[in-house]
Formats: sequence, structure tokens, C-alpha cells
Amino acid sequence: MNYLIDPQGHWWRWPSATLAERLGYPDPDFDLAGYAARNLGYVWLVVDKDVTLLQFRAGMVSQAAVTSLKPYLQKAIASRPVGLVYFASGWLEEAYIEAEPLLARLDELAPLREARMRDQFIRAPQLPYDWLFTAPQQLTSIFELWRFESGEFSASVQRFLHNSGLAERTVLLQPDDDGHLYVDNSGAGFTVYDNFSFHHKQDRRRIEDQPDRAYGRWVAEAYRHTLMHGAPQIDDIDAIIDEPGYDARRRRYQRVILRWRLPAGGTLLTGSSLINQNISIPLDVGSAQPQH
Repeated sequence: MNYLIDPQGHWWRWPSATLAERLGYPDPDFDLAGYAARNLGYVWLVVDKDVTLLQFRAGMVSQAAVTSLKPYLQKAIASRPVGLVYFASGWLEEAYIEAEPLLARLDELAPLREARMRDQFIRAPQLPYDWLFTAPQQLTSIFELWRFESGEFSASVQRFLHNSGLAERTVLLQPDDDGHLYVDNSGAGFTVYDNFSFHHKQDRRRIEDQPDRAYGRWVAEAYRHTLMHGAPQIDDIDAIIDEPGYDARRRRYQRVILRWRLPAGGTLLTGSSLINQNISIPLDVGSAQPQH
């Protein structure tokens, strides 16, 4: 089923010859639903057996439309995921499985008026002593193990990464003499790119050598900060990542970067992260890196 929700909050079963005539686009071959969602403040609702999709332009959705959608979405999300496909500095996609973050995000996007929606990469630092009570156990455990081992990357650390499954979401980096950070190993759980993975690379690559070069440089700066200063870096991240030839995608995750001493000498950095779609970082938080 397809519907168009107009700025007055009225629902139109689509296709609708009456609505097409009213909007002045009677040509049945014209993509009026997409045009109305992109340019006229309409919300295009597509109901499939596996997912419910909403398409709209951020900043152009009326409060009346949002109000009319909310009761439906609260029921729909109980039986299938809901995807938001919206235009804001390009087309973006997000998926939700719980009503509260979905409705909050719709409230946030509907009136958005920024010239550009947001920084591509948003970082919210976390204080360890607060974070330990709320973060996922896998992440707090690797942090506690780092403290227990006094920063030495021992065999027990490697066993923990393997046995806990966190190795799938951990990247290991080593610095060279020129300060470049090379990926020694990367878990198979990093799947943000369609056609690239450090996990499958046979040659060593720098952490910034990713399809989205800006994101790669931004990530590398965080690791360099930990390399220089030694203190753990704990962040909530909200990033919009581009891969040439593919749609942009959004990743929200919690990350811990740690600096370790190798038993045979040398330094190793680990970055462990877990996807958390419920992370909510205010859009006015910039992409600033840690203060040096």
C-alpha cells in the first residue's frame, strides 16, 4: 500500500487521480509521489510486508503531517521495522525498530531549517566513571581489562577479544616511525562499506585509506590523539559515511580507543565499537576532535 500525507495531515491512497489533478500533474507516468515528497512537503508512506518506509524532505514536513503519522507509526513499528528516507544535504536512510527513537527523530527532522543538516561526523565524549554504568558490557570489560593489565596487550586480552566476540568489532593498529597508523587486523563486523573492508586486505593499509577519505582522516585523528596522550578515548559517534557509487549511510556507535604496550616492545592501539541505533547526539554538536 502507498499513501501520500499532505501538509494538512490528510492521507491520500496512492495513486490518486484526484490528488494528481489537484496538484496539477495528471500525467500517470510522472513520478508525482517522489516529486511531492521532495518538493511539496508531502510524506510518501510505503507499507510492505517486511518494512514500512517514509520518504520526505527534512525541514518541509508540517506538524499536522507529523501528528497524523504518529499513531500509525506507533502501531506499525510493533510488527515491522520502519525506515526513514529523507533529503538533507543528500538522500539519507535510517532504520528503527522502537517507537520512541523513531518518533523523536521525526520530530527533529520535520522542522529542520539548517542550510546543511549537520556535520557529517559527530562525536560526543563520555567520562569513564559515568560510562561504566551504562555502556555495553563488552566495551566496559575491555576497558577494565586494560586497567587490570596496566595497559599490556597480554594473552589474556587476546583471549577475551576472541571469547567475547568483540574481536569482530575491534581494529588493531600499529604506528610506524613516521607516525602513520596501519591496520594490522580488523574484525569482520565492520560492514559500513559495500565494496571495501580492512578485514579482507592482504596488504597493510593506513586507517585513513578508506573510500570515504574525510571519514578516514577524522577517525585517524582520534587514534593519533590516544597514541600521543595515552588516555582512553570513549565516545558516542553519529557518522554519515559516503562510498563512491553507493548511497550514503548513517552509523551510530559507541567506541573505545585504547593504547597498549606489546610484551615484546612497541605500541598497539585498539578501537572497539558496537552499533547502537538509539544513540541520540544533538545536531549542534560539531565534529570536533579531542583537545590536545
